[in-house]
Amino acid sequence: MMKKKLLYMALFAMSISANAQVGILTPTPQHSLHVNGSLQVVKDINVGGNANTKGNSGNRGEFLMSTGAGNAPVWRSIESENFLKVVFVGNKTNISPSSGSYTGTGSTPVSTHENYVQTYVYNVSNKIDNAYLTYDINSGLFKVVKAGFYNIVPYVTYDLNLNGNGQTAGTAKSTIEKVSPTKTTLTSTSTGHGERTLGVYHNMSSINYFNVGETFRIRCVYTQSFRLSSGNIHISYLTP
Repeated sequence: MMKKKLLYMALFAMSISANAQVGILTPTPQHSLHVNGSLQVVKDINVGGNANTKGNSGNRGEFLMSTGAGNAPVWRSIESENFLKVVFVGNKTNISPSSGSYTGTGSTPVSTHENYVQTYVYNVSNKIDNAYLTYDINSGLFKVVKAGFYNIVPYVTYDLNLNGNGQTAGTAKSTIEKVSPTKTTLTSTSTGHGERTLGVYHNMSSINYFNVGETFRIRCVYTQSFRLSSGNIHISYLTP
């Protein structure tokens, strides 16, 4: 038995020397190592390097990317390849205030009546990556943890069902607002509505650069009394 093993090892060594290619479950290897079957790696996969140096096993969260034929693949982060990384997904499934309504401005333009503006609060956080930002479910305030460009896309609705006759026509304004270091309107939309309008629906989108510690929120106001009802938001991180 030992002689047979030694013979097999000798033949294997001769095959490597003669062909410079090794095939596993294939008699015609196409590369230095050709595996016709499954491959199990228990620890690292090292790429690059040479005969005298160890290749790179990458960092946690990185993916392996091809650099073309004849070149070693490289490890890359999502951000380095200009991917969008969704860092927050939230929903508003309640109506606030649940009974009664926020007092409307009663006059236009709505932009001059800050005292009547209400923050749109998402009561359900489906996804949040705290390495990028945090969210205060009580104040509706987002705080940036990692500097960079953020794509903010909220959808908000106003409910006017509790308003009586002659109390629904008016103007609604929704805003994505940076709060600190200074209050700044990043984007807003304003729409006018006729009598017996029972619901108002706004879509917005804004891409802005934020430094660490800066905050922003979604704000809503109507000339008539109103409630804030169901909506959603998703926020993505872009490469700085």
